[in-house]
Amino acid sequence: MASNLISLNELLAAAIRAAQIGGENLQTHLSRVKYYEISKKAEFDFVTEVDRTTERAIIDFILEKFPGHQILGEEGGDIGGTEPYQWIIDPLDGTTNYLHDVRAFSVSIAVMLNNEPVVGVIHDPMRPETFTAVKNGGAFYNGSRINVSSREILGHCLLSTGFPFRCKDQIDLYLDSFKRFFSQVRGVRRIGSAALDLAYVAAGRFDGFWELDLHKWDIAAGVLMILEAGGKVTGFRPEENYWETGNIVATNGFIHEYMLHELAASFPEYEVAEVE
Repeated sequence: MASNLISLNELLAAAIRAAQIGGENLQTHLSRVKYYEISKKAEFDFVTEVDRTTERAIIDFILEKFPGHQILGEEGGDIGGTEPYQWIIDPLDGTTNYLHDVRAFSVSIAVMLNNEPVVGVIHDPMRPETFTAVKNGGAFYNGSRINVSSREILGHCLLSTGFPFRCKDQIDLYLDSFKRFFSQVRGVRRIGSAALDLAYVAAGRFDGFWELDLHKWDIAAGVLMILEAGGKVTGFRPEENYWETGNIVATNGFIHEYMLHELAASFPEYEVAEVE
């Protein structure tokens, strides 16, 4: 198997191009999205034909270059392979924004090896901004090195979050956490794309982020990016496996314990997954 290992730089170059291909497809169809079929994956969780065609274009590109690689895509692109690499693809993170022509959405692509992300790309095609990371190789924005912020005074910090639309039964607990943070920090933002939120933490634009019930394709690229930029990522509890629960706290490191403390107060009985 070792003879089949590919350089991370080669994987990164392919991931960047795949994200660009996805972004080009999203841009092409943005003004026509109202004419496409829109369906529900779950309550308030929408998918369009554009999500599917974008994912298909990305997968086709990846498999042409790496035919033995595994694929896990949000829109059903679950493909086995003979190689140890698994590509994690969110072709359109921020579908609701896209549907309403709110131009804050992204393409998120990660490559996993031994169940850990080793390459990550988050591409915002509308600005355009491309955030990248390679394991043990740092994090970058449009080719320039980035680091998390150094802010530790809460009154100087800007946080981001996402409303828990997949678990609305937790809304009261979530709003309590929002109130706790909002009353102490400079501000709280809600972009509508978890991938962009994580990229912004890595780039030092946001100082911290929390959200409930995210999926692997929402966070895989962003988690690597934040770690490579010097930040910290956990579940709502230090022992929680966020890959399983989807409950994530990502920060510059300086305010991490503070955020965990406030979340523990807001979610005192919250169940967390056992670490394997």
